Amino acid sequence: MIDIAKEIGFTIDGTSSRKLQESLSRMGRECNDKLAIQCVTEMLMTPMQPAEYIAAGNFDSPDWHHFALNIPYYTHFTSPIRRYPDILVHRLLQATLDGKEAVKNYRQPESEIQSICEHCNEMRMNSKKAQERSDRVFLSLFLKAKPIKSALAVVVSVGEKAFTVFVPDLGVTTKVFCDEHKDRYDVRVQSNDNGQRRLFLTPIKENFGPTLDIKLFKKITVSCHCKETPPIDVSLRVVGPWRD
Repeated sequence: MIDIAKEIGFTIDGTSSRKLQESLSRMGRECNDKLAIQCVTEMLMTPMQPAEYIAAGNFDSPDWHHFALNIPYYTHFTSPIRRYPDILVHRLLQATLDGKEAVKNYRQPESEIQSICEHCNEMRMNSKKAQERSDRVFLSLFLKAKPIKSALAVVVSVGEKAFTVFVPDLGVTTKVFCDEHKDRYDVRVQSNDNGQRRLFLTPIKENFGPTLDIKLFKKITVSCHCKETPPIDVSLRVVGPWRD
């Protein structure tokens, strides 16, 4: 993503969250295309990993670093009646405040605490995935009842048989599969020396419109539907070029 930003004239420093935020702020001041900023932000978020619970004693200090907050170590807790990780943090803080003897005689060894952390991470991730999946199913069923015939989509990555677009009106990033468009387009793939791909979608009939050059940040028009086959998901169809 940092290399891609350079191609459109902006330098992004991702060495720390502070540098990253400063880069995005500078881009916001200098770039007049708000949609490009939105797409870059979306692409930068994709590879980021969520924070995890760990037993600090089982890891080297660099692994304690919290990237988003840009601090060397971090813990958090809310009411201990809400989540088991909060209970653990309360107990550990209490033992720490009570002194070395309390820490030495703490009821659980580090290995057991780490095992509990891993279980909590797994359950939290499962919950997050369930929520995201629920949101996606709801959106898909909404589109089944009320499909969108024309929406702006911006290309954010290009593969050999598919490309990924960001649809600002829906706030979703979704793949568009070339095989699902064989009734409308012939597809040709082109790669440059840097390994970056472009897809050329050539209409099989003249009334289907012009050839589409699918490359990064290309704006196209898509229609949005509910996928016809399981699993339930959002399905996009290429309509043609985007006309501002």
